[in-house]
Amino acid sequence: MSRATMRRPLRAALAASVLLLCRDAAFAAIRDVRESGSGIEYRVDDTRVKVDFVTDRIVHVTATRNGDWSTSAHLMRAPVAGRPGAIAASDEGGARILRSAQVGVAVDRTTGALAFRNAAGTVLLREDDAAPRAFERVAVFKSTPDPATVSTVRTVDGDRQVATKYVQSKDRDAWKATAGFRLGDDEALYGLGFDETADLNLRGKTKRLYQHNLRIAIPFVVSTRGYGVLFDTYSAMTFADGKTGMSMTSDVVDDLDYYFILGPSMDGAVEGYRELTGAATMLPRWAYGYVQSKERYKTQDEVVETVKAFRQRRIPLDLIVQDWNYWAPDHWGSPVPEAARYPDIAAMTKAVHAENAHVMISIWPNPSPLDGPGKELKEGGYLSGGTPYVDFFRPEAADVYFRNVWQYLGRHGIDAWWCDSTEPEVADWTWDAKRSGRADDVNVDGLARVMDPQYLNAYALVDAQHFMRNWRRQAPGKRLVNLTRSAYPGSQAAGAVAWTGDISATWSVFAQQAAAVQSYSASGNPYVTFDVGGFFVARGRPWFMAGDFDQGAADLGYRELYTRWLQLGAFLPMFRSHGTDTPREPWHFGAPGTPFHDAIVDAIRLRYRLLPAIYSQAGLVHLRGASFIRPVAFAFPQDPRTHDLKSQMLFGDGIMVSPVTKPMYFAPGSRPIDGAARTRDVYLPAGTWFDFWTGERLAGGRTVAAAASIDRMPVHVRAGSIVPLGPVVQYASERLDAPIELRIYPGADGDYTYYEDAGEGWGYERGEYALTGMHWDDAARKLTIAQRRGGFPGMKARRRFKVVIVGRQGKAADLVYDGRAVTIQQ
Repeated sequence: MSRATMRRPLRAALAASVLLLCRDAAFAAIRDVRESGSGIEYRVDDTRVKVDFVTDRIVHVTATRNGDWSTSAHLMRAPVAGRPGAIAASDEGGARILRSAQVGVAVDRTTGALAFRNAAGTVLLREDDAAPRAFERVAVFKSTPDPATVSTVRTVDGDRQVATKYVQSKDRDAWKATAGFRLGDDEALYGLGFDETADLNLRGKTKRLYQHNLRIAIPFVVSTRGYGVLFDTYSAMTFADGKTGMSMTSDVVDDLDYYFILGPSMDGAVEGYRELTGAATMLPRWAYGYVQSKERYKTQDEVVETVKAFRQRRIPLDLIVQDWNYWAPDHWGSPVPEAARYPDIAAMTKAVHAENAHVMISIWPNPSPLDGPGKELKEGGYLSGGTPYVDFFRPEAADVYFRNVWQYLGRHGIDAWWCDSTEPEVADWTWDAKRSGRADDVNVDGLARVMDPQYLNAYALVDAQHFMRNWRRQAPGKRLVNLTRSAYPGSQAAGAVAWTGDISATWSVFAQQAAAVQSYSASGNPYVTFDVGGFFVARGRPWFMAGDFDQGAADLGYRELYTRWLQLGAFLPMFRSHGTDTPREPWHFGAPGTPFHDAIVDAIRLRYRLLPAIYSQAGLVHLRGASFIRPVAFAFPQDPRTHDLKSQMLFGDGIMVSPVTKPMYFAPGSRPIDGAARTRDVYLPAGTWFDFWTGERLAGGRTVAAAASIDRMPVHVRAGSIVPLGPVVQYASERLDAPIELRIYPGADGDYTYYEDAGEGWGYERGEYALTGMHWDDAARKLTIAQRRGGFPGMKARRRFKVVIVGRQGKAADLVYDGRAVTIQQ
């Protein structure tokens, strides 16, 4: 035997020994392992990791470099009623496996990285083996305004107390923490709120997450693989997805903290998000009607007369909004109305209520110290670190603020609240003509100056939570409507409706908004709206005043844009027109009988016909964690053509709306557009669809050219859908002796739940509501309406339904439903 031959067995033995040593070292990589009935805790290098099953489909992961786990409040969390069943543990190769009935978590013994599986064992998401988590020590500084540099400055938001210098002192040490993941090549990802971009699918994107006038940060993502990830952190964050994987970096934390949520559908993942952060509250029924606002009504008489003008013209309306500057000159943000223009708020609200409408008013977090409320807040030390902003992180400060708001406004009959500027600092919202190339840094630094950097994304959340707490104590029989410019996980449980900020009136911004509202809804918070027509219509000096229509509603180009924007707005949870530079009431867009005026009024009337469907959906949003609007991919996750379909969205379960986001008739300056097609391409996913307007039956799996004249935004309904439509009413609570039309879209079986309650008050939380299940058997051509479940004070014992099978010739079936099960054969 040669020496070379003798070396081979020796090398093999040495290699085997090395492998054994490596295996033993690998199995020793995680240590101090402790298992409990709900999870596992272990240490890897200098990091402690804890995995807990919150329920059978929600897993909580925390990691820390500190000696003890953080005791900081989880501001976004709500109590979870569910509990996990038995958690089984086993070994599989180099991993320790923990399994609930629905989710498996594999702990890699070498790296400590986690992999999340469904019940079948398929890996849905895995932490990055090379870098599952990382920590970097950071110093947290407290900023205090230098009193010598504070002066009154006329900003774009009015006169404010501004400091030109802040004194910084180190407060403590914390961590900058990163969680790294590996995603599948074929999956799409949605959420994170929205920003100024038109991004919908987040794959390949990098996002800086913080609150701003034009963005809302929501640290939740949902995948077409049917899972979601919620990051329980409140500092600024950076999301990145690229060739090296997906990561989320939190600027300032004590512990790294996230939740894996198995859907197993995308809608199920959103439902899990609500289970963690709180069920969305219901708005009063009238809040789902049309909301008229503008910047601004200047007297209480103008408010009342505008409502009366709607009634005289027979245009439906439920809510009118008083924007800012109802206070005395230079008393910025005060809740004290100027007596000369608003001498009697109670008389104003009484007159509006007499017209069966309601009043919303704008309130601000920085009330002027020139009036009593602002003076009390300042002198009592209730402001945030010497800034003009109320410190809503302190309950006692929120209580003083609300007491004054109630004293000067609420007790006089105000029905709804517009909590403006709840970021609350927007550092680059200046007179500069060009936006800074360092906008992200400028804005994050600005927020960190006025509150603790570890919580700079949560200001609007605690504001909403305390406002809800005080409202329910002061007005226990009324639901809260809180329109706010910022939000966070948990805001939906505090009556918050977010809007997308002070956007500009351009066609490109309108297209971006169609994606933004979908992105926000995909982030788990269901209530979102925008300024129909854009806030800034004309172009001004600051970079953000970038509208294309200096002539406002007199410009036929703007009338077209406004009409298209309003048509999409009719399908949002809150249907609200608002903006500056030009009036917004429908009669300013032409006389009756002219195209734009009539299309606007038709869209408002359609909203009221849809109220039964909208309110039923609101009930399911609360009870089942459903959504009003969704990206199309939520219903068709396996269809890659839906993954970045920005200009189409789902409304409820089976309605797809496709806004017209390009001009067809007029360019800015009323310049006619010649030769533009009056159609737009619409992608219909697989299945059978119907044109909502004509009833035409269409095969899916293809793109169609849909008719899109100015009076018609393309709307399609999926086969198997049941859509309840009411009569056109002038306000949401108007009762007419007319049936609810049940439109059945044949071609597939379908189920629907019709929800009813009192429309006001909190009885629904105590089970005071009624559910009526409906099932369409397509093969048998049979509609079954199940026995009504539940009830509420004032419920109608009998309800008339008119059953219409779309696309079928013949008479509709009329039915008086008394709550007992009934079947209709068609």
